[in-house]
Amino acid sequence: MKRLVFVLFLMCSIGFAQTYPKDENIMETKWEAYTPALTAPEYLVPFTNSFGNQVTRVSDVEVIGGDTQQLRHHYSKDSPWNSDETLIKLAGFPAAILDGNTYKFIKWAKIPSSATWSNTNPNLMYGTKGNRLVSFNIIINVSQTIHTFRDFQTISYGYNEGNMSYDDRYIGLIGENFNNVTLIVFDILNSTIVGTKFLGSKEGLDWFSVSPLGNYAIVSWQPDGNADNQGLKVYDLDFTNKRHLTDYTTHADLGIDVDGNEVYVAFGDEETRANNYYVKMIRLSDGLITPLFEYTEAYGVWGGHISCRNTNRPGWAYISEGCCKTIGEKEILAIKLDSSNTIERFGVHHATYHDSYEQGAQAVPNRDGTKIMFASSWDCLFTTKYPPAFIVEKK
Repeated sequence: MKRLVFVLFLMCSIGFAQTYPKDENIMETKWEAYTPALTAPEYLVPFTNSFGNQVTRVSDVEVIGGDTQQLRHHYSKDSPWNSDETLIKLAGFPAAILDGNTYKFIKWAKIPSSATWSNTNPNLMYGTKGNRLVSFNIIINVSQTIHTFRDFQTISYGYNEGNMSYDDRYIGLIGENFNNVTLIVFDILNSTIVGTKFLGSKEGLDWFSVSPLGNYAIVSWQPDGNADNQGLKVYDLDFTNKRHLTDYTTHADLGIDVDGNEVYVAFGDEETRANNYYVKMIRLSDGLITPLFEYTEAYGVWGGHISCRNTNRPGWAYISEGCCKTIGEKEILAIKLDSSNTIERFGVHHATYHDSYEQGAQAVPNRDGTKIMFASSWDCLFTTKYPPAFIVEKK
């Protein structure tokens, strides 16, 4: 019932005003060879890319100030846009806040650690300070303690890759005492701990999050495999009913498919690539795997990042390809979360992944999926350690 109500709400709230690139079938798409960039885009001067979409560089170290880390967005799992898309936050501390429409710099904000925007209140972020869960009001620049976890020295918000449920009720936290860690699901609405799970050593722990609709707690381990501390595990919110979902944990995000199911969307692995599909989604409720990005004529996308931060547009995931000489090399695209092999192509990001991890595009969509933020050195025309941020959108 929760799933049905959520999908119907989004269908009513999204309306028909948004524009997206045309639908294409992966096997019928004309994939062009990658063409390197020749000139660097100017700050806040939009231009049209070869896909017919508008691209704007939205940060400049000389204009805004700060260091270069503060002039790119944080990560593909962290939405830069607040809930009504009037504001944008970039990475670092303090964080640069931009106007969500003009992309101009507004101010610096001393946000909490691992802060993410509220999904329901455009003025709030949630993050941590020491062993406290806090909210941060961007308008008055004030933090307020929601709960102090006195049993722990510090708490982490999912190791910088967690997200709250879409209704802002449930959040996944990690309590730390020296080298020992405990997973915590906290109910913000009722100010109660729903469940905890002591893990002992944090070795190999990659990230922890609650699912979009607040039904599950998901733990990702860095080592591949199906042992206790390997692969991807899912629990009910109180840490009962443990299930193993997959041995492989490539770059991924948690989203909602076209039928309203909560899913884990990830790049393929050694098993999927051998079967000619390069992205997969796994249903959290029962582990059903659906192949995505099936391609049989050459090597498909692999090795970039995936984002499902399009919280007001369920049924799609956003991909920034970046690893290899593949079809769609360095492309940014959306893929429909069903078995139709449908994509929307936004353009190429020109990021130089192999120079360093900080140079990755790590594309992330806005709430309705009409815009995508990414970072790029623009084929090394920008030479700073952290590249500037760009937004591509259909116009």
